[in-house]
Amino acid sequence: MRRRVGDYSGVVKSESSGQVSMDFLLAISIFAFGIVILISEIPMLFAPLQTVATDIQPVAYRTSMILVEDGGIYEESGSITSRWEDPKARGWNYTENCDNLSNYHENVKRIGLAMPAPAWSSSEDVVPNNLSRRKIDALQDWWEDGKSSKHGNSSLITQKLGLKVTYNNKSLNYSYNISLKGFDGSLIRSNSTSGKALLQIGDPIPVSGVTVEKIERIVAIDNSTNLANCREIGDVKCAAKLVVCIWR
Repeated sequence: MRRRVGDYSGVVKSESSGQVSMDFLLAISIFAFGIVILISEIPMLFAPLQTVATDIQPVAYRTSMILVEDGGIYEESGSITSRWEDPKARGWNYTENCDNLSNYHENVKRIGLAMPAPAWSSSEDVVPNNLSRRKIDALQDWWEDGKSSKHGNSSLITQKLGLKVTYNNKSLNYSYNISLKGFDGSLIRSNSTSGKALLQIGDPIPVSGVTVEKIERIVAIDNSTNLANCREIGDVKCAAKLVVCIWR
């Protein structure tokens, strides 16, 4: 808009000026506020699709970490040891522990597979990522003993691995499949490539309908005697992959 103004000298001058409408400012403010609200709500639109996946991934990682970096916990009368596979240090296997120890399953508070540290270290120290053959055998025997009327129930393994939890007064049960495999994807087996799987526990992995989270950890097995599909790497006689699959 142009208008003519005069000064005291009587000279006519020209002046240019502009004015922004209040309606325009109000409209811009409302539009910007709407954009901010929309951006903040976008993550919520996908939350129902992400809840299960974001819930399972840390559970799968935690389970793998417990197995390869923890030796486990056995507690009896206030005494605690990580040697849950042989708490009395008598060379007993899983079945002998069940036969000779009362409340064996209840006293196993957590299952871990890490091997004990050398003798010069603390007796409760473990070597992360180095798995004990005896603990592996005990876990496999426990799983296979699931239908035994005399001993245990393999569903207890879910609890010992921390896969049975309560959240907001609701029970959350996670299904699992845990195995030891070679780098070619085949199972680590005893005696020969057609022998018994060294470690293969849990339910069959579903192919559809659920979100399955898979974690692989490279580990060493302390005793490779009569094992097939192991790979020797440097000083490690048997390197393999611990494969943990979790879903619900």
